[in-house]
Amino acid sequence: MIRSILITKSKDDKGALYDYCISQNIAILYHSFLTFKQVNISETTTSDVLFFSSKRAVDYFHQQTKISENTTIACIGESTKIHLQSKGIPVHFVGKNAGQPEVISQELASWLGDRTITVVLAKESKKSILTQLNSSKSSCCIVYETIINSKIIEQQFDCIVFTSPSNAEGFLKENTISETTKVIAWGETTKRYLMKNKLTVWKTLKSASEEELIEIVKTTIL
Repeated sequence: MIRSILITKSKDDKGALYDYCISQNIAILYHSFLTFKQVNISETTTSDVLFFSSKRAVDYFHQQTKISENTTIACIGESTKIHLQSKGIPVHFVGKNAGQPEVISQELASWLGDRTITVVLAKESKKSILTQLNSSKSSCCIVYETIINSKIIEQQFDCIVFTSPSNAEGFLKENTISETTKVIAWGETTKRYLMKNKLTVWKTLKSASEEELIEIVKTTIL
């Protein structure tokens, strides 16, 4: 069984995985290698649909502008949907597997039809969600940028969960990964970054949720 885990999320974002690890005496460290800075929105968004790529995209957009009641809302996955709803914002489309943005892009394109869409995201985004969308009817709204903060992590872990390419970059600047450490990617985009850096990816999350991680930990014997 996995007895120690590093997950590249802020300790403020710890959720079901943390509770499970504590109950099972599994050592877990939440550490993000990132900080974030708002990018001011330069234009008013007039698209039929707003698509939010993350909870953070919701926050930085919502801080700067009001969402019209006539705007249809779409988002990357379940956790972002819950975050939107907590702000009283109804959600009309939710990606089924947040870890597979290209698949969601195809689902989104079918659902959109002839409507226009603005995708709200980070400056460094790979923009995978746009791959299947009509370029003449889609646009981006950048609301924040990511700043990488590398740090040496002395402890060794049985498992490291990388939640984004930027977090992986922040870790790899100062740290190496043992051959015995199992690496989990928080979706296909992160997996591709890790493989590009010649790392072996043991598991790739489809739903990109801590519940999915718990199931992996439960069934793993080292």
